[in-house]
Amino acid sequence: MMYFGVVGVGIGTQLYASVIISGINSGFSDIDLSLLTAPIWIMDLIAILIVTPISDRFHRHRAVFFSAAVCIQIVGLLTTTFAPHSQPWARYGGLLMVGFGLGPTVPICMTWTNEIFQRRHGEVGVAAASALVSGLGNLGSITTTYALYTGWPEDAKKGPHQYRKSNLTMIGILCLSILSSFVMMALLKFVGNSPSNMILSSGSSAEEEVFQDGAARREVQQRGFGKMWWSK
Repeated sequence: MMYFGVVGVGIGTQLYASVIISGINSGFSDIDLSLLTAPIWIMDLIAILIVTPISDRFHRHRAVFFSAAVCIQIVGLLTTTFAPHSQPWARYGGLLMVGFGLGPTVPICMTWTNEIFQRRHGEVGVAAASALVSGLGNLGSITTTYALYTGWPEDAKKGPHQYRKSNLTMIGILCLSILSSFVMMALLKFVGNSPSNMILSSGSSAEEEVFQDGAARREVQQRGFGKMWWSK
């Protein structure tokens, strides 16, 4: 469900960014629309480079990083939807916020899947879980592709409320993603994520076995996070 929301919004933005921008200002040419679509994905790349390494380091708080990024998307969609029509650049800025928020969400989903199922079920578990997350989560893209924007004729009519319901629908599925991430965190807290067959080294106990995934370990080694004040 986490993946469903963010992939749905990602594909919806990818396919209909030019449509949304033309709704913001119908005077833009085709070249203008293409040029204005590109910065959305530049913001996406910037967010990936900034947020995902920190998320890997503090991997026990992935739900927080994920939800913060999704909240940025929600604020961006609200800005695009409700900013005055007399301020088209403010509405366009909302789309840039959506792009920035989208960046870390998919990597966090797939990395969290890897982290949970690698520990419990090894490579086979990771492969099966990743296939399920990707396959079922991509149903979100079907929803936004066929049910929203140009697929919703009434909502696509010219006027001050054009695409408003489609944008609000995307906000709704993003809220579902946030809720799902905290449900996952709660389940991990109360159920735990112990290996199915824990083999302890001699003289150690289950309490002493501290799991740290490879990405988190790499961030400590390569970026020096382990030397920060909060690690001392």
